Amino acid sequence: MADSLDLAHRLLAPRIAYLIGTKDENGTANLIPVSNLTSVSTKPQQVAIAVLKQWRTYKNLLAAEGFTVTVPTIDQLDSVWKLGARYSKSRVVDPVEKLASCGLELDRGASPFGPVVPSGIGWLSCRVVARIDLNGDHGITVGEVEQVWFNPEYLTAEGKPKDSVHPLMQQTGNLFTTSADARVAVEYY
Repeated sequence: MADSLDLAHRLLAPRIAYLIGTKDENGTANLIPVSNLTSVSTKPQQVAIAVLKQWRTYKNLLAAEGFTVTVPTIDQLDSVWKLGARYSKSRVVDPVEKLASCGLELDRGASPFGPVVPSGIGWLSCRVVARIDLNGDHGITVGEVEQVWFNPEYLTAEGKPKDSVHPLMQQTGNLFTTSADARVAVEYY
């Protein structure tokens, strides 16, 4: 039973592997995949992310005024995996080298809080409004959305899918998936 408890988080998968952009106190940008993210308010728009405390991004979030969130596509898996250098065991862990060699075009000027990936499904720029430590191995940061961009290749100006959208989703570890091609709409009551 104790072994099963250590794996309980796997029941909550798959989850989108979001790219979290931050800057350190010297302004050095970093971008990592994180699947522990959820909307926690719609008025105002707020999201919460949980980041492993031993990662550079966690340290950045302790001092940063904000962060970015990009939603990558399944086609960007190889690049996203490279960005998760500490997790994927990539040899390139220095943020500058990692961002230069990941294979994604980055926009470093769209948000003051960190880089975004314009070829993704869309991105958010969030100002930090709360930091929460529940004494676990992850720290929680809540950000209020200040900017949102919907990639017109995938989404309408209202954020609705134009066709089937295939975000990169992590099942567990190095196992990834995406959504099905079928879209189903149901009538409101």
